[in-house]
This record gives sequence, structure tokens and C-alpha cells, in this order.
Amino acid sequence: MPMPSPKNIAAADLQPPIGVLVVDDQLAVREGLSRLIACGATPLSYVSTAATGTDALVAAARLLPDVVVLDADLDGEDGLALIPQLALTARVLVLSCDGNAGTRARAAGLGASDFIEKHQPAADLLVAIDRLVLRSNLGR
Repeated sequence: MPMPSPKNIAAADLQPPIGVLVVDDQLAVREGLSRLIACGATPLSYVSTAATGTDALVAAARLLPDVVVLDADLDGEDGLALIPQLALTARVLVLSCDGNAGTRARAAGLGASDFIEKHQPAADLLVAIDRLVLRSNLGR
């Protein structure tokens, strides 16, 4: 059997598996996002979840995810306030119902790598994760 040529090897085959932490206060959203991400093309070592800011910080310190998908509003808790700590070791992708310019600017100013609104197509989230991973790999 012939060896595949470099032209035939997909980019996903060359990428090491990544870890993703999904932070959202709603169980259905956490489960849905986890399943969606697990079905994407990016190779995964794990997808983990957290419901609160405290849980997110503990999970991030333990797991050291490559990407954190972070809800801006965690049941009244300011999810964006977690970005500076999470961004020390991971790319932070903010997921929000409120994509106004002020929220986006604040997220970026705190260190978020990207911003997706919850009403956008699911494929946009997967593309954003791939883009963040590619940026991380290029920066290594």
C-alpha cells in the first residue's frame, strides 16, 4: 500500500488533539455545545464543561484547555470578568446573546481571542475554534 503524499494529508491530520472547556450556566447549552464541538473536524483530547465562574477557573487550572468557550453571562455572574485569568493559558472564545459593540470591545480588551453570538450558525463556532487553534499553532 503506497504511503500518502504530503498533498493528500489533511490539515486536521497534522494537528495535535486539543482540549476545550465549555462554560455556560445552562445545562442544555453546555451539552449541546459539547456535542457540536465533539462532532467537528478538529481533533480533540477532551471537551469538558463548567457552569459557574468558580468551576471554570478550577477546571481550567486542572485541565489546561487550549480553547475556552465562555458565556458572557453566567446566570447574572459576569463571565467576561473571567477572561484575564483564562487567557493566561487558553484562547478564549466568548459566546453571547448580546453582541453589541461595547460587549465585544470589553471582551477583546480583557483578552478574548474571538467572539460569537449565540444566534449565529453552529458552523461559525466550529470555524472560530479551528481559527484559534491555527493561530495558537502558528505562534508556537
